[in-house]
Amino acid sequence: MRVTVGLIAALIIASVVPATAAEGPVEPGELRRAFFKTVFGLEYGGGHQDAERVKRYSGQVRFAVEDRSGVGRRATAVAFLRSLPSRIAHLDAVVVDRTQDASFRVILVREADFSDVVAHELNADAIAMNARCLVGVSTLSGRIERSTAVIVADDDFLFARCLVEEVLQGLGPMNDDVSLTMSVFNDRSRLAHFTRFDEALMNVLYHPMIRPGMSRHEASLALPWVMHDLGYLH
Repeated sequence: MRVTVGLIAALIIASVVPATAAEGPVEPGELRRAFFKTVFGLEYGGGHQDAERVKRYSGQVRFAVEDRSGVGRRATAVAFLRSLPSRIAHLDAVVVDRTQDASFRVILVREADFSDVVAHELNADAIAMNARCLVGVSTLSGRIERSTAVIVADDDFLFARCLVEEVLQGLGPMNDDVSLTMSVFNDRSRLAHFTRFDEALMNVLYHPMIRPGMSRHEASLALPWVMHDLGYLH
């Protein structure tokens, strides 16, 4: 079944908390809980068949950045996307020049144009959804086929936060939870960087033993082996 899902970052706090060395070690129990809270379920569209399956890309992710904002942030977005394979061990990802070659489009826009672009590209009503940034994801039996993120580039906080959150959500963790204090998968958090905790979560999701389409039960059986292999369990 092919599912198209819109995911919102409803950002209500307008200040950035920068990355710091104060981030503590990843606690295994919290990482396990976060995996089930974000990977299963959908922030929107929870009735879809793939909601209760593992959702992720199974092959190479081909990013393309389209800068329609005119504020010169394409290079920053490209640098972030190119850094992902070095932080997510089993993620195969490249940045391509041509949009038609992409499986994941990242569209940078001005805030004033956001609603119109969302309506055209994602067939969604950003105003009705109270969206500040948005990613649409198309899946087939848990395998992500395409993602399109629309990100505001002329607001410092929205750009920093949404670049991280919407790109990571477009790779698979499509749910949010207010209990995840060290994660961008929490619309009440003030975080605007790729945290150590979210890096651990993405490494778990993209481990070869976690397969697209897995049920909660199947994932729960694999998770101890995966976390041990990644060094989160000793």
